[in-house]
Amino acid sequence: MRLTTLAIVIPTTGRDTLERAVQSAKACADQVIVVADGCTDIPADLHVNCGAPGLARNAAVPHIWTDWVGFLDDDDVLVPDVYRAAVEAHAETDLIVQRMEHPDLGLVPRVGTETQLIHGNVGISFAMRTSLFREHQFIAGPPLTMRGEDYELVRRMLDQGRYVVVSGDVGYVVNPEEVPA
Repeated sequence: MRLTTLAIVIPTTGRDTLERAVQSAKACADQVIVVADGCTDIPADLHVNCGAPGLARNAAVPHIWTDWVGFLDDDDVLVPDVYRAAVEAHAETDLIVQRMEHPDLGLVPRVGTETQLIHGNVGISFAMRTSLFREHQFIAGPPLTMRGEDYELVRRMLDQGRYVVVSGDVGYVVNPEEVPA
């Protein structure tokens, strides 16, 4: 029996990598919610027209029934069970930042910065308590497709004194077809 339930929210604009992302999420989550943003012709749990990945992620809030929620872009792949293992290992925390492997940047957060999260060092590689996500959602600034909306959410949690942990494990791979073996 699992101690904690986990949802993964995947915003999409219909990229051909969506199914791969969904399958990786299904392998490790109790609930997977695909939110199609601006594309009505693809199968998804929700269809919205908000023009920003963070706002599309926010649309999933009323549908999440799990204790924790993680986020995945439609061109990335989760490493099986890493999010759940981190959540169960850090049951007292509010938000867990997972490391990600990026084809250009390597491992992020970068070595030596694990304790100082900076813009460009987070990525959408975190899971948080669903109850906290209901209260503190993504904010998209002008233009709507703001880069760094993931970092801004983590920064707000840190500014509020929330308990944030940086996991040493890689939680997901960005554009896995581009990552050197």
